[in-house]
Amino acid sequence: MSSISNLVNLSSWTGGINVPSLISSLSAAYQVPVTQLQQTVTSDQATLSAWGTLQSAVSSFQSTVSALQQISSLNNRTANLSNSAAVSASVAADAPLGTYSLSNMVLAQAQSVYSQDFASSANTTVGNGSLQIQVGSGAVTTVTIDSSNNTLNGIAAAINSAGAGVNAAVVYDGTGYRLTVTSNDTGAANAFTISASGTGSLSGLSYSAASSASSGMTLSQSALNASVTINGLPVTSASDTVSGAIPGVTLNLLQASGSTSLTVANDTSSFVTAVQAMVTSFNTAMGTINNLTSLNSTATSGGSGVTGPGPLIGNASVNGLRSSLLSIISSQGIAGSSGSAYTSLGSVGINLAQDGTLALDTTVLSAALTVDYNGTAGLFGQVGTTSTTNLQYGTATSSTQAGTYAVNVTSPATQATITAASPFAASGLSSAETLTFVSGTTTVNVNLASGSTLDAAVATINATLGQQGLGNIVASNANGSLQLQTSGYGSAQQFSVVSNVASGGSGIGTSRIINSGTDVVGTINGQAASGSGQSLTVTGPGAALGLQVTVSGQGTGLIGSVTLTQGIYQQMGSVLTQALNTNSGFIASAQAGVSGTIKGVEQQITQAQQNATAQIALLTQQFEAMQVQVAQFTSVGQYLTAFYNNGSSNSSSSSSTG
Repeated sequence: MSSISNLVNLSSWTGGINVPSLISSLSAAYQVPVTQLQQTVTSDQATLSAWGTLQSAVSSFQSTVSALQQISSLNNRTANLSNSAAVSASVAADAPLGTYSLSNMVLAQAQSVYSQDFASSANTTVGNGSLQIQVGSGAVTTVTIDSSNNTLNGIAAAINSAGAGVNAAVVYDGTGYRLTVTSNDTGAANAFTISASGTGSLSGLSYSAASSASSGMTLSQSALNASVTINGLPVTSASDTVSGAIPGVTLNLLQASGSTSLTVANDTSSFVTAVQAMVTSFNTAMGTINNLTSLNSTATSGGSGVTGPGPLIGNASVNGLRSSLLSIISSQGIAGSSGSAYTSLGSVGINLAQDGTLALDTTVLSAALTVDYNGTAGLFGQVGTTSTTNLQYGTATSSTQAGTYAVNVTSPATQATITAASPFAASGLSSAETLTFVSGTTTVNVNLASGSTLDAAVATINATLGQQGLGNIVASNANGSLQLQTSGYGSAQQFSVVSNVASGGSGIGTSRIINSGTDVVGTINGQAASGSGQSLTVTGPGAALGLQVTVSGQGTGLIGSVTLTQGIYQQMGSVLTQALNTNSGFIASAQAGVSGTIKGVEQQITQAQQNATAQIALLTQQFEAMQVQVAQFTSVGQYLTAFYNNGSSNSSSSSSTG
């Protein structure tokens, strides 16, 4: 009976278990390590985000520092005018300081002529024949007039499509229609003549200043050069733009008979703006570093607005970056500019605060720039100086290192030069002569009139070439011979010339002569260099790689040296480049490490979740099997209980009856 009682008790015990609740509790227990791993991932993701924030701030600062490389090329000159209505001016960075008096201004004019009145612009026939138009001493352009274009409108269109260097239009003056012709360009050299031959009134469209009394067209405006007196010296120009009279200054005359004073002064605004941008970017980067490594950082994993230890606190690499940047800022002799009084950022108005940020005193910086522009610029970016006027510093690259480098020239650059084989006829040309010039895809014919002297021929050649797009070729009198020479240097300068006169005359002859310039050949710092015109650029490996200088003059051998200083651009650039290197930089390495950790933990989470799911499934299966067994035990127990209860009752009844 005791066994049956136990079986019944077992049935009663198991029937009281809340299996779903038990499984839920076990599932929660299995989820505890998963939750802990997920918290680790959240923390690691906050750290990864912090590295990304640092990378962004440092990268932005690097871009600003890179802009300091060519800071010395910023325009440090300004043009101040007492009467800006009379003249405007632009000034180059190397223009000498000074004050100039400008007066007696005359504006350039383009020649313009007009015809007699015609009753109609479209229906009145002017005549048939041809017009010969010559601008200055340039080539003559022939315009054919026939029945297809012999009205004023047709003639104007024919002239404009001929490319003769003039513009034609038809104007109604209130009583009739007139043809107007105006030179495309201003200046005395662009005066033009029109010869007309043909029928009808076509001859009335001729014009010549030499025989204006018999000209059919009337002069309304003469071709005139612009002129201005600069400090008492008269200067002329074919246009209202005057360049080269004052070194580095371009004048634009705006008002006839005007006057003004021009002062070329220091302009530090662009430089100060660039330095202010660097200071602001530095402070942003330093603020980010301080926040990420602070004991009371807002960049914690606790979320926005929650302060606590920064996610990168105590990181040796980040602390090293901060120390390196602060060391550069506070160091003396940053640029090493020889003889400069400005050898630290503090000396030019940049002061370091206790929190590692910078403050810029623009007044102090502007004063330093006024006293020593190159010395001050050398604190920030690449500045080159040369030991001789035959050398000019050009540019350098991020590969170029600071230092002093010797420049050796094997052969200097040359111009393309052609000198006539025989002297120019002393008595002048015995007959008209045409010289044909070819440079690149441009061909220009220069017509020299019979009787022209060498000086007259030089003037005609220069005027024509300038008008026809070959102004880089200049004619001159070389001891009685005609000499032609490009204004530029190098192998890219090439042209040819040929005459239609076999002998005598200009001396050029009927065999085409071709000549090219040569590029400078030499080395810098003993390293191989490539020449292009007068520019010599270091291409061979070494400290001077990327350095470019301009070599003028015809000297050979050791012609001088160039000294390059780089300031904080080079020093900070080196530190920032190392930190941001995608292969070896500590930021990329840290990001890769944290990303790898996150990936590993996520794999652990996946495995733990799979294990928990499998364990719960197994327990569920076991509990379900147990419930089946319990149900069977319950059924047997109930049967046995009923059986023995019935047997006991029958025994009791039999005893009573007996």
